[in-house]
Amino acid sequence: MTRLLLILPLLLTGCAKYEYDLVQPPDLARHIGPNWETLNLAPLEYRLRSYEDRLILHIHNPTKAPIRIAGDQSYIIAPGGQSHPLRSQTIAPDSFIRLILPPMRGVYRSGPSVGFGFGFAYGGPRRYYYGGPRYWMYDEPAYYPSYYTVYDDNDNTYWVWNDESDARLHLIFQRGSESFSHDFTLHRKKIN
Repeated sequence: MTRLLLILPLLLTGCAKYEYDLVQPPDLARHIGPNWETLNLAPLEYRLRSYEDRLILHIHNPTKAPIRIAGDQSYIIAPGGQSHPLRSQTIAPDSFIRLILPPMRGVYRSGPSVGFGFGFAYGGPRRYYYGGPRYWMYDEPAYYPSYYTVYDDNDNTYWVWNDESDARLHLIFQRGSESFSHDFTLHRKKIN
């Protein structure tokens, strides 16, 4: 009973969940929830969905020629008004690229760790390899905790999308010698 009384306030308050509304262009305005929404803006197709408070954006190239997103000319304006760059990427014919907004920071293991399991452990430098049902060690000594460090902390491509606010995307694409652009305004919306 005591455990239930301790857990009940956590269950009643819940966590804020966010989804998105496509505001601009107005003719494509719609709500972006957990199911894929498809937008056709020739020659590309966009698929958008909300997942764990992030906006997942797939940009599909249904043509037979590669299309390049020009990261040095494209940008995202975050809710605070700061402009953030995008990486240049080529979208091969009949394939897609993925953008996650806001971008997730990369992390890497900066200390040793211990793992338990069955089978073989295999990996990078300074690892010990063991076969069979026993433990394996990464680095040394095995009794230290794991530490994770943010990679590229000063990289301007990372930003935070807090509360209910808008972000704007300006995407420049190149196909052969021609270039074209697509612009979007997205509103982050709290869902209870």
